[in-house]
Amino acid sequence: MNDENSLGIGLIGCGAFGKFCMEVFREVPAVRIVAVADVVKDAADALAKELGVEALYDPQELIARDDVNVVHVATPPSTHYELLLAAVSAGKHVLCEKPLAMNVTQADEMLAAAGRNNVIAPVNFVLRYNAATELVKSILDSGVMGRPLAARLTNCAADSNLPVGHWFWDKDLSGGIFIEHGVHFFDLYSYWFGPGCVIDAHTEKREGTGQEDRVMCTIRHDGGTVASHYHAFDQAAMMDRTDHRIICELGDIRVDGWIPLTVSIDAVADEKGAEELISLMDGAENSSVEDIAEGLRNVVSRGVQRSVSRRLRITLTPNADKQSVYAGSVRALFEDQLAAIRDRSHARIVTEKNGRDAVALAESAVRLADPESEI
Repeated sequence: MNDENSLGIGLIGCGAFGKFCMEVFREVPAVRIVAVADVVKDAADALAKELGVEALYDPQELIARDDVNVVHVATPPSTHYELLLAAVSAGKHVLCEKPLAMNVTQADEMLAAAGRNNVIAPVNFVLRYNAATELVKSILDSGVMGRPLAARLTNCAADSNLPVGHWFWDKDLSGGIFIEHGVHFFDLYSYWFGPGCVIDAHTEKREGTGQEDRVMCTIRHDGGTVASHYHAFDQAAMMDRTDHRIICELGDIRVDGWIPLTVSIDAVADEKGAEELISLMDGAENSSVEDIAEGLRNVVSRGVQRSVSRRLRITLTPNADKQSVYAGSVRALFEDQLAAIRDRSHARIVTEKNGRDAVALAESAVRLADPESEI
């Protein structure tokens, strides 16, 4: 595709993540970065100089440009509604950073406008474009470990770059942790376990401040998996960590990393099931497969008689380097969306509905934690 037929992309929001995405997008064939915009002049100037493009200081100027086909919105959550509505109303496709909106009412209005103007407006849910994520999905879908009964997310994030005056702590600007950050994991768990509803939620504020730095909720997924989510922004940078534990009828699955890098299983299975798990975990760097003694092979689990012959403890790291995996996930999502722009019959991994549904779960959690919330 020659340059005149390439798609022009413009960035609104020249912070660290907007810059990261532009560095990825400029390596994608048949895409050209046209301009960047930020109300902070120095931020726009610095990134524009690095990318060799024009700097703008009014997002509406970027949206109005004829050479911009796709708008990437990488600004604080409270601005997404206005910016996305303006962009789709101008006939521009949008890639929006999470969350799509501050509430479901906004999300529905935004997506209705995108539909009327025949443009796409997905959220950058990079966790769906990840080898470890896909491995877990394959294990769950295989049924080899039985039904997933429970799951727990522990997300302990650093607050080193979030001083007291940062917009993140202002719920009018960020929506709070459930809205601003939790949507990533609400979407991931919906992908793994199916739709669900929030049945409990709670928040905690940092002592002596108004900063809500720890939030918790429980979601019951339609298939019966009960998942608990713990999000905290209270860690030293070197202790930033995330892990998932999924309890199935015949064992556990563990996933390490906010960008998932490692998957571990501890399971029992019959001969056929063991072979399937070993195949799924092909390339494992740490593997232990033990024969179960004859007298222990017929067991009852959840009231069901089961025949098992092997216990498997296997760890696989399909993703070695966080930054390269992160960049690869961003690129894969972007290319998936570009394919849909060029061919509207293309079936995307992430669609507008995913962004809307994640906001719906987040809003439910906010309301259960604080019935007086004006979200």
